[in-house]
Amino acid sequence: MPKLAAADTVREMSQETPPQLCYLCGEDGVAVAQTEQRILKKLTDGDAMAYTAFDGQELDLERLTEACGFCSMFQPYNVILIRDLDADTLAPSAADALLKLWEDLPPRVIVLVVIRGIAVYEVKRNVPVFTPKQKKFAGFFEKNGILCVCEKKNAIQLGKQIQERAKRHGCDISREDAELLANRCLCDSTLIHTELDKLMACADGETITFRMIDALTVQQPDADAFRLARAVTGNDGKTAFRLLEALTAKSEDSKTILGLLSILSSTFTDLYRAKLGAAAAKQSEDITADFGYPKNREFAVRNAIRDCKNMTLPQLRTCIRVLRETDRACKSSRTAPRLLLEQAIVRMLRVDREGREDFR
Repeated sequence: MPKLAAADTVREMSQETPPQLCYLCGEDGVAVAQTEQRILKKLTDGDAMAYTAFDGQELDLERLTEACGFCSMFQPYNVILIRDLDADTLAPSAADALLKLWEDLPPRVIVLVVIRGIAVYEVKRNVPVFTPKQKKFAGFFEKNGILCVCEKKNAIQLGKQIQERAKRHGCDISREDAELLANRCLCDSTLIHTELDKLMACADGETITFRMIDALTVQQPDADAFRLARAVTGNDGKTAFRLLEALTAKSEDSKTILGLLSILSSTFTDLYRAKLGAAAAKQSEDITADFGYPKNREFAVRNAIRDCKNMTLPQLRTCIRVLRETDRACKSSRTAPRLLLEQAIVRMLRVDREGREDFR
């Protein structure tokens, strides 16, 4: 069976004789969670005691084999739920034993693998590409059952979902503000869900306004920092200073400026590492591993690979030096930190592709 979208997966699993194997994953954590719950409700009629759950990162193969070996007498299906099956923790022999076990399941036994807490693929040219170890499992499920990937949505798609959810709860939100919320949350559906709950409680049946979003939602400066870096290296001064204004809208004190300098320095370092990796024909997973990025920072590597294509190593190297000098100046001089940061942006805008600061 080919790879299916979430709605098609639920439809297939709702049939009188559903597929016995289903692998569910994706960057859209909310969609993964909702799809899991819908499948379980279809298979168990909402009975939380009607399935057996396993932790995929500490998998007991003996217990799993026993659980997969019988048909339930009191339920329509024997549902085996495995959350976060981590192929990196499995020995090759254990991985082969799992696939062998699932090749010939007894009737009415259904194995549902749900990945929510670990990264199993990276996006290349807008297509999810599974890591080498996870590819073996994903390919097996795609061939013998269902593979469902809930891919990350863009701000326009998420904006529509935000409007629909707000409407169901008696609130209104404009399209522009819904997309703003999506962008502020870096299009992370889990974070959007949490922030929208907060906004709907505040609105209490009224319209969710820009002022509410600005006052209540968590700031996620990483996205604007990448856009600012792209504007600087692209010699787009207007956009660079507009983004600087947005990033310092609430405060211009030294703590805020030093924090922004730190974020910008990290962003340019990510871009520099991505450029080095691209020059060496490295994939994002290799760059992530080589530089020791934690799992919750993998998105920074993907963003950097996307944004560094039109940048040069000398250009990035000089920008990092300018930011380092500015950080030192902010901590040692009496000049206003905001002014020093503006001067740094002007200097970076003048850096040519050979890394020279052009003051003509």
